[in-house]
Parts: sequence; structure tokens; C-alpha cells
Amino acid sequence: MKSLLLYCLVGVMNTCIGFGIIFALTFLGILPELSNFLGYFFGIIFSFFLNNAITFSQNKIDKKQGLIRFILSMSIAYLINLAVLFLSYRVLEIDVYFSQILAGASYTLCGFLMSRFFVWARR
Repeated sequence: MKSLLLYCLVGVMNTCIGFGIIFALTFLGILPELSNFLGYFFGIIFSFFLNNAITFSQNKIDKKQGLIRFILSMSIAYLINLAVLFLSYRVLEIDVYFSQILAGASYTLCGFLMSRFFVWARR
């Protein structure tokens, strides 16, 4: 439970960093799509190092291999997020805002489980 709370705290910090980059680049006139990509790219990298140092610090891993596993895990979590959003909003016709919350929760839970049992799994 402690690691899930730390993971969520790192997620909040990561979101601030990612959106900070996105908004700063957009303000500087960079294309919104490129700003978005760069914000998420650096946000994922930042998140990996924070989770490595804080959330899962007791589980020592090879950083290069761990980063690859983390990017793969977050990609899977994002695809699950999209599937939950599509199912809840388009198929079940649940309110779009509530659907976004459900999708976000699925991303967080999947990301945590993949991080805990795949990226930083004790080997």
C-alpha cells in the first residue's frame, strides 16, 4: 500500500513536469502535437527515475533495461486506458467525464502493477 501511495505521489509530480513542458513549449509557439509528445516523453523519463529513486528504491535494477521495461509498461497502460475510455464512453455510453476518470484509474492501476511486478520485480 505504501508503494502505491508513493507511486501516486510521483505521478502527481510527473504530471506537473509533463504539463509544465507541454504548456511552456506551446507558449513558445511549438506545434501542440510536438509539445504534447515532448511533454509525455520527458514526463515518462522523469517518472522512471523518480519511481526508481523513491517508490521502488529497495529493488535495484539495471537502469537501461528498466527504462525499456518502463516505457513498454506505460505504453500498455495507455492502451488499456484507451480501451476503458472507448468501452465506457462509446459502448456503455457513460458520461464522458466519468469515463475519463475510469480510464485514468485503469492507467494508474495498470502502470503501478506493471511497475511493481515487471519493471522493478525482485529477481
